[in-house]
Amino acid sequence: MKILSIYYLIVITVVSSVFIFMPYASGEEKLLYIDTEASCISLKCHDTMGKKEYVHVIGVDGAQCKRCHEIITTGEHRFKDLSLKTELLCQQCHSKEFTSPPELKTLPPKVLPIDKEASTHKPFTDGLCTECHDAHESDYYRHLKAEYPATPYAQYTESTYGLCFLAKCHKGLEKVFIEPRTLSVTAFRNGNLNLHYRHVNKKKGRTCIVCHDNHYSKSPHIINEKFKFGNKELTITYEKTESGGSCSSTCHRLAQYDRYEPVLNLMRTTPRPGIDATADELKLSRERDKKKRKQKSSLDNIPVQPEQPETEMEEKQ
Repeated sequence: MKILSIYYLIVITVVSSVFIFMPYASGEEKLLYIDTEASCISLKCHDTMGKKEYVHVIGVDGAQCKRCHEIITTGEHRFKDLSLKTELLCQQCHSKEFTSPPELKTLPPKVLPIDKEASTHKPFTDGLCTECHDAHESDYYRHLKAEYPATPYAQYTESTYGLCFLAKCHKGLEKVFIEPRTLSVTAFRNGNLNLHYRHVNKKKGRTCIVCHDNHYSKSPHIINEKFKFGNKELTITYEKTESGGSCSSTCHRLAQYDRYEPVLNLMRTTPRPGIDATADELKLSRERDKKKRKQKSSLDNIPVQPEQPETEMEEKQ
C-alpha cells in the first residue's frame, strides 16, 4: 500500500511538471519569472545587448533598466507599456534638474531645454524621441536608428542620410539634394539656384548638422547659432525675410538670397550648373508659392472636432 502511494505521488508530480513547463497555447502569453534585483543583461537574458558601438549608459547596468521600465508585479517579466511620447521619461535625465549619479563615469547626459520661442524639429516638438534614437543601443552616431553623418563634411549619397529619408519622415526629400536648379522642391533658393544642393551635394558637402540643430534653435528653420568644427566652435548669423534671407558665418561672408528677385553675391564660388530662370518663370513661381501658402493656411485653420466620450459613442453604435 505504501509503495502504491509513492507511485501515485510520482505520477502526479510528473504530470504537474508537464503542465508547468508545457508551451502555452497559440496566442497566450508565456510568463517568465525573474529576479528583479538581478542584471537584465546576462548569459540567460538579453545577452546580445550592450555589444553595439553606441550604448545608452542608463541600460548598461541591469538594475538601471527600472529607471525607464516599470515592473507591474514583482518577480514577473511584465512591464507597463511605454508611451510613444517619451519626452517626460527622457527629461528625467536630459534636463537641468537631473543630477548625474556618481557611478556614471561617462559625460553627463545632453541637456535639452525647451524654449517657447524656439523653432523645433517636429519629432522633438511631439516628444517622440525614439523616432530618431534607439533607447538601448545602436551602431549609428548618437544612438540613431539609421545612417546619419557624424562630421561636418560628407560626400552626398542618399544612404548617407538614411535616417532623414525614412518613409514616415522626409520621404521624397532626396529631390532637394539632387536638382541643382528648381522653382519648387525647396524654398532655400536664390532665384532657381538650389542652395541646398550647392551646400550638400559635393564630394566635401556640408552636412545637416553644420546649419541645422536636430532638436531646437532660437533661429528660424532650426538654424544653428553655433556649431562644432573639430575642437572649434563656429558661429552663424541668419535672418529670415519674406521671400528669402541672409546668412553670414565663419564659413563665408554675408550672403543673401531671394526666391523671386535673385541677389548677386560677390563671392568666390564653384561653377553654377544650369540656366538662370527667366523673369516670367520667377513671377509664376511667386504666384504658385502664394497659392500653396494660402491653401496650407486654410487647412491649418480647419477646426479639429473634439473626441466624443466613449459612452456617447457606444450609445450611437
